[in-house]
Amino acid sequence: MSDGMNRWLEGIGLGEYAATFAENAIDDDVLPDLTDADLEKIGLKLGHRKKLLKAIATLAGGKPPAPVPASREAVPQA
Repeated sequence: MSDGMNRWLEGIGLGEYAATFAENAIDDDVLPDLTDADLEKIGLKLGHRKKLLKAIATLAGGKPPAPVPASREAVPQA
């Protein structure tokens, strides 16, 4: 992971996740695509996920990450 990513995480108060990001190959290219579910999967706490998603949205010019569509279960046909 780049020093820039480490500094960015430190700057938003989430430097404790630098190793987690490195272990999961999260870099500048992947960062805008992260979802709450992704962050939960790698072990971030709820408040930290929210804070990180807000910071990512700020980097993206205020656009929040695209929501993940809910999976549609097949409805049995009668």
